[in-house]
Amino acid sequence: MKNFKKLVKTLAVSTIGLGIATGTISEAQAASLAPTQEGEIKIDNIGGCLNPLDPTQCIDTTTLPFAYEVTSLGYDNNFDPSRLFADRRDTDNDYGFGIQFIGDDEGTNTESGIWFRPVAIQGGVPVEGDGGLEVGQFKFDFLGKIANEVRLDFFDVEDSGFSGILKVNGADVDPEDFLLDGGEDGNTQTLRLENVSSFVVQLGNVNSSQFPTGDGVNLAVSVPESETSIALSLVAVAGVLTLKRRKKASQKV
Repeated sequence: MKNFKKLVKTLAVSTIGLGIATGTISEAQAASLAPTQEGEIKIDNIGGCLNPLDPTQCIDTTTLPFAYEVTSLGYDNNFDPSRLFADRRDTDNDYGFGIQFIGDDEGTNTESGIWFRPVAIQGGVPVEGDGGLEVGQFKFDFLGKIANEVRLDFFDVEDSGFSGILKVNGADVDPEDFLLDGGEDGNTQTLRLENVSSFVVQLGNVNSSQFPTGDGVNLAVSVPESETSIALSLVAVAGVLTLKRRKKASQKV
């Protein structure tokens, strides 16, 4: 088995759009897109959250400072689109419906901090007991914004050729560059993209040749800290422009 404790690739994607030039972001400079609280990510195309009325368990990412939308996609004929959670490994969480995360489960135990954790669903039921099979395919859409750089950290990729990026800005990408090789237990591999408005990511593999229960993978996504400020500035500018239009309209006879 290949040993990749840390693998970093930077991949430029051509788009038409305006952006502010940034250098390659370090972990210290990166602002995580994961919510600051644990909970389920609201995904409208699978009916929202399991507990949609509980704000402590259902997170609407379109309301975060760097707003984005997540769609869960089909990836295997025998599985439903997966659910997605923001999870910290050292806490216990019970979301009901058979999804209960313990502090140190038998599968994928991420590094410190909050990570995106998918849960494979089959016939409406979480797979591998307590929702422990971290597999899913998701589209992240930045809602019209273009991020100059996006960093994706994949945790515990052990099967080759499954986990990674499938599309960027709506276009298919070369699997030779964007799908990761398997590494040792607990490895972290990183992909960096430039000029990104959306991407589709595959996490894990339900039909693993190594593990009867499948290969689970967790994800961290981050952008330069400056871009979260830019996103807030754009919201403020939009508000000013709207106010100006209202004033002009009120002045007309």
